[in-house]
Amino acid sequence: MNRRLFLQASVAVAASHWAAARAGQPAAAFEAPDWTLGWQGTTADQYSPLSMRVEGTIPEPVRGSLYRNGPSRVARAGVHLRHWFDGDGMVQHFRLNANSASHEARFVQTEKFLEEQAAGRFIYGGAGTALPDEKPSRNNDTGNVANTSLLPWDDELLALWEGGSAYRLDPENLDTLGRKDWRDDLKHMPFSAHPLVEADGTMWNFGSAPYAGENGMIVIYRVAPGRGVQAVQSVPLPMASYMHSFAMTERYLVFYLSAHRFAGGADNFVDNFQWQPGGGSRVLLVDKNDLTSQRLFETPAGFVFHFAHAFERKGEVVARMALYPDAGVMSHGMFELMKASEGATYPDYSRARLASLRLDLTSGKSRLESNDTLIEFPGVDARHADGSTAIFGVGHASDSDARYSNAIVRVEPESGRADRYALPKWQIAEEPLFVAKPGKAGSGWLVGTFLDYAKQETGVHVLDADRLADGPVATATMARHVPLGFHGCFIPA
Repeated sequence: MNRRLFLQASVAVAASHWAAARAGQPAAAFEAPDWTLGWQGTTADQYSPLSMRVEGTIPEPVRGSLYRNGPSRVARAGVHLRHWFDGDGMVQHFRLNANSASHEARFVQTEKFLEEQAAGRFIYGGAGTALPDEKPSRNNDTGNVANTSLLPWDDELLALWEGGSAYRLDPENLDTLGRKDWRDDLKHMPFSAHPLVEADGTMWNFGSAPYAGENGMIVIYRVAPGRGVQAVQSVPLPMASYMHSFAMTERYLVFYLSAHRFAGGADNFVDNFQWQPGGGSRVLLVDKNDLTSQRLFETPAGFVFHFAHAFERKGEVVARMALYPDAGVMSHGMFELMKASEGATYPDYSRARLASLRLDLTSGKSRLESNDTLIEFPGVDARHADGSTAIFGVGHASDSDARYSNAIVRVEPESGRADRYALPKWQIAEEPLFVAKPGKAGSGWLVGTFLDYAKQETGVHVLDADRLADGPVATATMARHVPLGFHGCFIPA
């Protein structure tokens, strides 16, 4: 693996594309109910513990700690960041008990956050924001905002980004313990926000460098709990695609190479990508037992942030994912979400639908199927992940014209049957996490946060995954709101 290639390319991109002048946008205030509330960030440096109101009884398996991560410092000194990916990460900690709950939150103390906190202004540009006087990047972690997801690992909590290193947190008090350096030769390497963990505890992950080499590269990691990195493999790609996550089966790692490709020439990372549907997308299979053994499949043009899962059946690898027909959500949707201007309207971009991608291992052909259900942040019961596995995520109420996610959905992909819980008016749904019930595979609870932007409150819904239409069995709310985020994790008491 050529670490120098990754690091030099990263710094070159930062220096050449993020140094051009582009002023941020001034922040503005709104009157409630205002759907942009969730994207306005916070000026608080932390949130002290606050008791929440609980209606109903929180089931025993869901009693414990729910953690959430997301971009939360999006404005400093009158400058407002342009893209949702850019804000500094703040970790939310919800403590859930039978009839009580509490909330607290702290920013991840990255090197970037601490330097800018001391200066009282933004110093470094973000993935989608260039500043007129920003400092050049030294390495992949110069602009690390640690704002995307969380993973319990070796008694710590990892705050993950996709462009650089993970950050280590104390799961009890959210103290930042420092950057996670897996090995000296892997410092500052890209490490995605969506690692996958097998039943035996083995972690798989990848880092994406679309700017490296002729057509981009990824580096694949295999990590053992308590023992660290066991294998690393760099893989040149056939096209420099944007990749956010991946999937795996018992034998394979599955990478979706979207038709959103790195072209260069822009002053920020996000704008360096262009939608190029003419060449379609690709799917890369990598053998987990031999990382140099790889196969490539062609598939129609599309864009993917998140997979639900993948499995093998009858000579096929099947990957289920939230598939967009184009990259509008990335190329302009998230910019529009961050426009804090009077009278802002929700951006118009294509929505993701649940899709199954079937890869025939004998013929080398692929087949794409869709059941047409709108879904994002898809997940499954990891104990039971085959063709009949129900998939859950955020979606839209069937009778609603709201543009944001306002329902929790459960889909049986082979029958096409979908159930949903439509949240009350003015509530925006965030990623639900599956918490298993003892016994029957596929049965469990869905625990997910929401923002009520009319009441300016954040809360947690707990739903029976088998009976979504019945509504929450418990709801915890608090007399404050926090910015909308991306991903989280749950640790039982």
